Amino acid sequence: MSFFNRLSNGWELAKISFATINQNRSLLLFPVFSVISLVLVLATFFGGGFFLVGDQIQSLMDNEQYGNILGIGLIFLYYLINFFIIVFFNSALIYCAVKILNGEETSLGDGMSFAFSKIDKILAWSVLSATVGTLLQLLQNAGKIGEIVASLIGIAWSVLTFFVVPVLIYEDKGVIESVKESGRLMKQKWGESLAANVSFGLFHLLGILVAFGIGMLLMQVNVLLAIIVGVGLILLISTVITAARTVFVAAVYNRVTGRPVGNFDGDLLDSAFIAK
Repeated sequence: MSFFNRLSNGWELAKISFATINQNRSLLLFPVFSVISLVLVLATFFGGGFFLVGDQIQSLMDNEQYGNILGIGLIFLYYLINFFIIVFFNSALIYCAVKILNGEETSLGDGMSFAFSKIDKILAWSVLSATVGTLLQLLQNAGKIGEIVASLIGIAWSVLTFFVVPVLIYEDKGVIESVKESGRLMKQKWGESLAANVSFGLFHLLGILVAFGIGMLLMQVNVLLAIIVGVGLILLISTVITAARTVFVAAVYNRVTGRPVGNFDGDLLDSAFIAK
């Protein structure tokens, strides 16, 4: 399949994902709550923590014996908080998206209740993700070669773990088994590499350009208004893109496991991957 055919298929898949979101706008609340929770938790934890014991932390950071260990610990903690909140709300969103694709009714409360019921698995996956993220960050800080290697490993890890969240929350498997199953599904169905044919990135770029253009026009009227509107539009675009991406993941997982895919076309979903 040519690059332009893949791009066209990706564009169609993205449009169907957006249409699904438009028909079920309550799904947008999950990424909104995710961002709000992330900001509040990080601000409270790190902001409050450094306010209370900032001098002690700085003293330890300056200590050659404990500085590196503390630095690594803070990186891990930052990743852990990020991954836990993001995966929690993604799990809730995937659950609701799968129900919608199955032709069932759902609600915000359904998704939240389901995510809470899987809190142990979400925490376990967050710990593993934070560990990998910390190791990649340390590798990236090791120089140019480290940056290249970390980037390659990061891409491979993203492909390998594409199905981890739906597998983890829907199947009776632990974290490591879920990673293995995610990799097996990728290889079994479509090969080893996820094709870059889904055009969410292009939609995101176009949205940001539009927001930037509107902001520039409003600059002629009022600078503060331009900033508020511009930032608000970017946040809205990011929220919609995040929700649509998650709906797409749910649709692909349903396709792989033989479940209904709603308005998605099965052949188009198959084209999201490079054949092995």
